[in-house]
Amino acid sequence: MTTVLNASPQRFVNTPAVQRIAQRALRYLHSGFSVHLRGSAGVGKTTLAMHLADLLNQPIILLFGDDEFKTSDLIGNQLGYTRKKVVDNFIHSVVKVEDELRQHWVDARLTLACKEGFTLVYDEFNRSHPEVNNVLLSVLEERLLVLPMNQHRAEYIRVHPQFRAILTSNPQEYCGVHATQDALMDRVITIDMPTPDELSQQEIVVHKTGIDSEKAEVIVRLVRTFWSRSGSGLGGGLRSCLMIAKICHEHEISVNPGDPCFQDICADILLSRTNQPLMEATRLLEEVLSELYHSINTQSKSSEIIPNNQNQIVLEQRVPYEHEVYNYLCNSPGRPFSDLAAELGIDRSQIVAALKSLREQGVLVQMQGNADLPNVSQTVAFDSGHLINK
Repeated sequence: MTTVLNASPQRFVNTPAVQRIAQRALRYLHSGFSVHLRGSAGVGKTTLAMHLADLLNQPIILLFGDDEFKTSDLIGNQLGYTRKKVVDNFIHSVVKVEDELRQHWVDARLTLACKEGFTLVYDEFNRSHPEVNNVLLSVLEERLLVLPMNQHRAEYIRVHPQFRAILTSNPQEYCGVHATQDALMDRVITIDMPTPDELSQQEIVVHKTGIDSEKAEVIVRLVRTFWSRSGSGLGGGLRSCLMIAKICHEHEISVNPGDPCFQDICADILLSRTNQPLMEATRLLEEVLSELYHSINTQSKSSEIIPNNQNQIVLEQRVPYEHEVYNYLCNSPGRPFSDLAAELGIDRSQIVAALKSLREQGVLVQMQGNADLPNVSQTVAFDSGHLINK
């Protein structure tokens, strides 16, 4: 039995980056060409393929590539036995069921799609052997589906004008993937699917799991950073983001890099998905969690301001040159800290002490860099009477 699907586009997340790819692919499909979406696991190839098929407004037949596929699995086969009921002539109340040999043809999914003008979504088609997919060559070029010879049936059928094929594939270095014949690639338009950008990943996580956008941003930042440093992030870790977000949302676990429960979830999901040795991957994850924790805490403190009634900054003289450093930064926004020593004639240690005191008083906000000391190589800007270390 062949299942014909109707896609549901309501769960499709359409960000600007995704929309651009979808528009290109849909343009090719409307012009009569079939499309091949190629990319790493987890970049959304199958989801986009189903979305495109839905936009074509035709029934969809979904087919998954398989190493055990034969050509008959695509176009059809002769079945040997049919079942019939026979009434016993001597005992009329007895009905026997017998099998008789009678061959008849049963269409497979490709044949049905070609006949009816359905959209064929052939997911991970390069998991099937290339010789199996050779049947697609005449379908896509001559618009003819060649069938096995049979005296009771035509040897080919003309492909319906509305028929389209949307193929997806993983890179050839993936396990279980076969090389793709050039003749087939020459008959489709291939779009290389990039890793979803950070905005797209955040939107997908929010839409799929129901988690709020701020938590989704933390999860996506964490996974993307870990993936990048571990060298295993071919797909950007979108599936990992969705897993972490779903578990945290459903079990009300704090999306906080300092929370032990959150740390355990991240370790269980991420460490097994990297090619790094376990100890090295664990060290990298701890490093990323720590950096993200300090970054979040630093940002939460950045909104603290200490004005007086005259909307002026109140400074308490705690260390030498504090006022001089403050006035210099107010009058020279955007200048690097390295210019302070030359302009004021003081050494680095005095500058660092003054900057640290100013930050502790809330007039110099540390946005990035070391959590203990300001980074003297960074520049500052003056904003509404407050120095912000950018």
